[in-house]
Amino acid sequence: MHAPRTRFLLIGTVALGLAAAACGKSASASETPSPTPAPTPTMSPTPSPSYGMPPSNTGTKTVIEGPGNSFAFMPSTVNVKRGTTLMLENVSNTPHTFTISGQGIDVETQPGQTSQVTIDLKPGSYPFVCRFHQSLGMIGTLVVT
Repeated sequence: MHAPRTRFLLIGTVALGLAAAACGKSASASETPSPTPAPTPTMSPTPSPSYGMPPSNTGTKTVIEGPGNSFAFMPSTVNVKRGTTLMLENVSNTPHTFTISGQGIDVETQPGQTSQVTIDLKPGSYPFVCRFHQSLGMIGTLVVT
């Protein structure tokens, strides 16, 4: 008569041990980590040279390449003043480019790296693309004022 109760206690103890082990389990390389929210692009002022070099540096602005491992730019429309430095931050696991055809701008950024380009273009609207992923919709518009 004691065998069923002993078996029940043994099964309960094993189940409790497995549950405790599962709660205390550490992450392994095969697990998928939670997505990290992409940083918000920011504008920060930088000093402007006073010795008359056109154009004067009017600040920096960040463009995120591949947020959430997507084939996109964030933001996809970038408004800058002439002389602004764009920080190109690749947060994905694949290389990307920031390319404005016909304007001499073609910057490749490796995964997890940051590149930069100073925008010395006349006021206007310029389409930009990632040469590697343009066909996947990785495009945007640069508006220079």
